[in-house]
Amino acid sequence: MPVVKHSDIRFQDVQMDSAIKTSKANVIGAAEGWKENTLRVFRISSGGQTPYHQHDWEHVIHVMGGRGRVTIGGETFELHEKDFAFIPSNTMHQFKNPYDEEIEFICIVPERGAH
Repeated sequence: MPVVKHSDIRFQDVQMDSAIKTSKANVIGAAEGWKENTLRVFRISSGGQTPYHQHDWEHVIHVMGGRGRVTIGGETFELHEKDFAFIPSNTMHQFKNPYDEEIEFICIVPERGAH
């Protein structure tokens, strides 16, 4: 499918240890013909977070709305709507939302990191 409407995205809770109030949806990937990468959308509600973790693939991030924080390799950065971030492979990282509004961001990873 060449176009995915935001209103059609179906989110599922992230099932990882230490994931709190975080959901995601795989939007464009192998099933849509993009065999090498997957575009995912994450939502982190107020007080939520992803686990502090690392793996052998990189992430490209684009904040669609809201604000939050990302820790990359021990350094924490503020994220706001329209910001971008890059997380190198094998680097500890975590997203947190200490604010009263939800943050929603695109996360592009190689296909092996899509699950």
